[in-house]
Amino acid sequence: MIIRIPVLGVAAAVLLASFSSQACTPAIAEQDLIAPGKLQLSINPTNPPQQYVDKDGTLQGLNVELASELGKRLCLDVELVRMDFPSMIPAMNAGRIDGMNTGMFWTAERSRLMYLVPYSVQSVSVVARPDDAKPLASLEALAGTSVAVEVNSYQLSFLQKQNEALAARGLAKMELRTFPTATNVVAAMFARQVDHAALVDSVARDLVQRKRVAEVLSGQGVSRTAMAFRNRAVAEAVAGALNGMRTDGHYQVLFDRFGLTPLPAQDAIQIDGPGPT
Repeated sequence: MIIRIPVLGVAAAVLLASFSSQACTPAIAEQDLIAPGKLQLSINPTNPPQQYVDKDGTLQGLNVELASELGKRLCLDVELVRMDFPSMIPAMNAGRIDGMNTGMFWTAERSRLMYLVPYSVQSVSVVARPDDAKPLASLEALAGTSVAVEVNSYQLSFLQKQNEALAARGLAKMELRTFPTATNVVAAMFARQVDHAALVDSVARDLVQRKRVAEVLSGQGVSRTAMAFRNRAVAEAVAGALNGMRTDGHYQVLFDRFGLTPLPAQDAIQIDGPGPT
């Protein structure tokens, strides 16, 4: 299947799959979707290998493959709508999309705003320019330095908590400078606007493999990442399909292919949290 998406600075969408009503029965009722027969999910393709646009303009990555497979198993068209992360929750609350497919970290606060379905594990990595990279023993070594990080992200909230801990020990806080995307974060570091950049670990590993950055600290703030939905029935259907993928092995094949960490086998893929109240 060839999947293409325009490389635009505004929201754009790509249809991943199309199914005949005679071939199967949709697993989600029409009244639970924004548009009948279509599951619309936001994505920000700036975080390889989770989601990215290749040189041919084709949308690629683990979350793209997961969405395509979900469409097959739910018997629904799946449309991925490209937008920056800060716009996603307002768009979902406004009824523009059914959910978010962007590898968002699970937090208790977010679990009260939407229905979160954790499906993988990630952490935060700190990277530096290869020409002046020095391994860090701990986050304490970042005291008094400047760090670029994505706005409204788990990485940002994690580092803000670390700043509180640094201050409690009488150390200088990190100067945290926020940017819209991981691409902007890395660009700021190379422009020497900051000393380091904080990234999701899979993004950092991809950049390390391409010899663009050096990872100086890894495995910080390990947590689960989740898909998010505005409707409980949609979230439950997606969780069921993901569990089916794990049972037949397709889930593990995809995680192995893209080099990401799956949810531990003992953890059920299900809604975690109360959802909107």
